[in-house]
Amino acid sequence: MKRTGLPPIAWGLAGLLIIAGFLISLGQQDTDSNPEASSYSPSGISAFRELLKLHGVNVVVDQQPRPKLGPNDVAIAFKRQSDENQKALGGPSQEAEFQTYFWKFISEGGTGIVIPIQKDFFATSRLVADAAPTSVKDATTGESFKISSSVPSNQDFEEPEDSESSSSITLWYDGKSAFLRAYRLDKGVALVAKDGIGITNRFINHNDNAKAFAAMISILAKPGKRVVFTEASFGNVHEHGLLETIGPWANAAWQQLIFLGVVVIFTLGKRFGLSEEPKPAQRGSRELLDALADTYRRARSTQSALTTAWDRADADLRLMLKLPKDATRSERDRLIPANLQNALARMEAAKQMPNVSQDQALDLIKRSQNEMDAFLGPHRTNIRRLAKLKA
Repeated sequence: MKRTGLPPIAWGLAGLLIIAGFLISLGQQDTDSNPEASSYSPSGISAFRELLKLHGVNVVVDQQPRPKLGPNDVAIAFKRQSDENQKALGGPSQEAEFQTYFWKFISEGGTGIVIPIQKDFFATSRLVADAAPTSVKDATTGESFKISSSVPSNQDFEEPEDSESSSSITLWYDGKSAFLRAYRLDKGVALVAKDGIGITNRFINHNDNAKAFAAMISILAKPGKRVVFTEASFGNVHEHGLLETIGPWANAAWQQLIFLGVVVIFTLGKRFGLSEEPKPAQRGSRELLDALADTYRRARSTQSALTTAWDRADADLRLMLKLPKDATRSERDRLIPANLQNALARMEAAKQMPNVSQDQALDLIKRSQNEMDAFLGPHRTNIRRLAKLKA
């Protein structure tokens, strides 16, 4: 019977396509705006950052709450806005603290650009996609741009901090109101745009957005300047640790130190060089005697046992009787009892015979030992000690 329906591999591939489509749809949506310079999400600005690098601009991303800005730095600060909060210094306290630090940097002689962006990115991007672009004209050069914008033409942007003590000039205008202004605060200069949704990854390739925002940056980012994206302006803060504060080399040195520690721990657990030979346990004389007896027993070496016993008895007698080694056997026998002479003679004759049984050999050895003990008595132990010293 033929099988009907799709094979299992087709169902598996269809499932993978559904999962991939779901993940892609998630990547195409950002509920809140998050203009990170390294983000590839729709509300990120990684495409614009790469565009600046291609044009030879020195670009730096700083996530410190109070970034270190120098006289040759152009600080780019994003200001997230919402319908409920349109004040220049509104929003979270962290963002408000950065705004205070930013305008202080400007008043002390720094340069920067403020780019507002609506917080509700999803709703704003839908509004911008359906609306016509805003026509903006440069008041100084007469160049025109078509820019994606979510702010109506009749709505002006908020003034920066201490605007009463500052002077301003409109650089770009859209026919009804200013789109870009330059503010002079004490010793510094800041550019403030009306809307920055066109700089995000979703809209950077629409209309003249890329060209317009690149021209905006170039107003202050002259050759030799450094563009610093200060991400603390919208709450993307990363506190530097001790090693990061010292410098990148310190972090690299710390990583190498950790690796060295792992290597040291590994090498200490391994032995180098020649291995140590294990020391065997010392055996007593009883074990040695049992081992020799077992060897003789298994080898049926009765002649060797008889020879060893006879030589030992002869040496003890010569030592006790103070006879020289070259003394004859007859000289030795004259000084010992007849029973001991008979036992030694029989053992000497047996050690020369080839077919002596173990029982016979053992009986001869025991008899000679008994006669030796009877003759030598308690002096035998001292004789053996003296023999060892002479040896």
